[in-house]
Amino acid sequence: MFAAMKTKNKRDKVDSAILVGTILFILTIYIFDYLLPDPISISSLYVVSVLLTLFLRGKKITFYIAILATLTSLAGFLISSQSTSIFLNLLVSSIGIWTGLIFVVKYKNHTLSDLKNKERLRALFEYATEGILIANNTGEIVMINPIAEKQFGYENGELLGKQIEILIPSRMSERHVKHREKYVQNPYPRNMGQGIELFALKKDGNEFPVEISLSNFETDEGQFVIAFVIDVTNRKQSELLLRKEKEVAQMYLDIAPVIFMVIDKEQKISLINQNGSRILGYVEQDLIGKNWFDLISSDTERLESRSVFNKLLEGEISSMGIFESAVVTSSGENKLISWKNTIIRDEKGIPVSLLSAGEDVTEKKRQELLIDKANAELKKYSDEILQLNADLEQRVKIRTEELAEVISKLENTNSELAVEIRERRQTEELLEKNRTELRAALDKEKDLSELKSRFVTMASHEFRTPLSTILTSVSLIAKYNEPTEIDKRFKHIERIKSAVTNLTSILNDFLSIGKLEEGMVQCNPSAFDLNLLVVDLISEMREVTKSVQTITYEKQSGEIKVVLDKNLTRNILLNLFSNAIKYSNEGTAIIIKTFNKGEELLIEIKDHGIGIPPTEQHHISERFFRAKNAVNIQGTGLGLNIVKKYVALMKGELSFESEMGLGTTFKIKLPTELIL
Repeated sequence: MFAAMKTKNKRDKVDSAILVGTILFILTIYIFDYLLPDPISISSLYVVSVLLTLFLRGKKITFYIAILATLTSLAGFLISSQSTSIFLNLLVSSIGIWTGLIFVVKYKNHTLSDLKNKERLRALFEYATEGILIANNTGEIVMINPIAEKQFGYENGELLGKQIEILIPSRMSERHVKHREKYVQNPYPRNMGQGIELFALKKDGNEFPVEISLSNFETDEGQFVIAFVIDVTNRKQSELLLRKEKEVAQMYLDIAPVIFMVIDKEQKISLINQNGSRILGYVEQDLIGKNWFDLISSDTERLESRSVFNKLLEGEISSMGIFESAVVTSSGENKLISWKNTIIRDEKGIPVSLLSAGEDVTEKKRQELLIDKANAELKKYSDEILQLNADLEQRVKIRTEELAEVISKLENTNSELAVEIRERRQTEELLEKNRTELRAALDKEKDLSELKSRFVTMASHEFRTPLSTILTSVSLIAKYNEPTEIDKRFKHIERIKSAVTNLTSILNDFLSIGKLEEGMVQCNPSAFDLNLLVVDLISEMREVTKSVQTITYEKQSGEIKVVLDKNLTRNILLNLFSNAIKYSNEGTAIIIKTFNKGEELLIEIKDHGIGIPPTEQHHISERFFRAKNAVNIQGTGLGLNIVKKYVALMKGELSFESEMGLGTTFKIKLPTELIL
């Protein structure tokens, strides 16, 4: 911009100097014309002043100089002798002045038009968004616009005079010379390198893809070729990205575990993915172009399926939901497919084909039948367990009534004996002894009645968690109706089976609690992973936790392999988990930790519950003992007694730490490998 301002200032000074010189020239002619004697006159030289305005910009200045020259010439005539010869000189001078004016104006108009055209062409050349370069018939670059210089990485004017092959990769330059010479012999406008990819060479040696259009023109200086260069790097990158996205989409389509296919209006398969071909037992080439209904549809559903297809493409049916139909594979196997269809329309909205996605649900249907069968068996087991519990309660009730009747009879007998004692002093000691013995028997019978009554309550205590697990799993199984939830249903079926097995084991142990007191319960060690056992128990117990209660397992990494009685270990943890849940408030955390210390296994279960009063802690493992702060919470006081005996059976130790209102931590030490 500053260079342009300097050029303009310089031009203005030149114009001012020419203008002043022209005016001085006119005055000089006037003075000499006045001094020269008649009839000599040099007024015809005024035309030179008009011609000098050729070097000045603008047409107005020429007009003003012509007027000035005319007036000066007229003034010279007026002060002269006004002879005929002088008048003729004035006339010739005036004609010459205005003829010169006309010539100068026309010349300036023509020059201005050419200048404007050149400026437009220069602007078009300089500011074009495409690279433009001009070379002569020997391949020498004579002009290049800034965009082209920028594309090739050169400075302004650096390429002028260079051979065009400097912009061609070396592997193509020799061949390009031959093509260039051939084009010069028969030049015509065309695109360069049709059907092939063209590359250009930057100054730094990097290549980039281009599109080049060629044209030609001829001047007095010779024949020239114009090349229009477009850098298509971004377009190529976009095309590559689009191609990659298309390949990824095709890959996703091929690995989708369903049938994807397109059926045209002639009922022929125009597209099918790899998994679709595999499910149907064909290769893709054997399916493309074949009639779907004739080749794949089962005989029983072919007519109906074909009719639905025709109605969809004819617009009689706008859409339809998911439906199932049978197909026949290449091996003759019948498969049930769940279909979802979408109509493909052309730009006018006319249906042209049908896009179908089909899922093979043959195995899913078979699994649903197995689940229904398992549900029926589960209901049968649940009914048997409930009936067994009812029978047990009824037996205890009958035995209690029989004991009450015996007690009543014994009390009547004691009354009669008291009367006889008063009458017969001799038999007083014998009667007193009998009374004592009868009282002892009565107390024993009462203890037996209380034991069995508490046994029923204790059994309910121990059965509650497994039964809750069973009932919860039954409820959840009823909700898992979707095909994708088969694994969840089987998981709960396995939980129920495990709970039923555990119930049977617990029932056998509890019914023989006398054997436990007499040391008749056997310990059967076996190898198992303690981590898996704890995780399964946590999963079961989460179903019966209170609101917002959490169970956290902090374990060592890897497996904890032990050789213990798995059933006794399970019952120990189950009882301690149940107590932790029962004696803790909602929103508290229960934490279990396991430590493998070589030959010794340490298990800690910590709750944040009500705690155990310090004065009652030494009674806590006694049979039927309940702490004062737990009398309003359901329980028998038998669980910790059983846990302690189970731990002792596996040669272990049970201890605990408790603080009122803060919670209790039970610690179990067991050998990692129990040797009987």
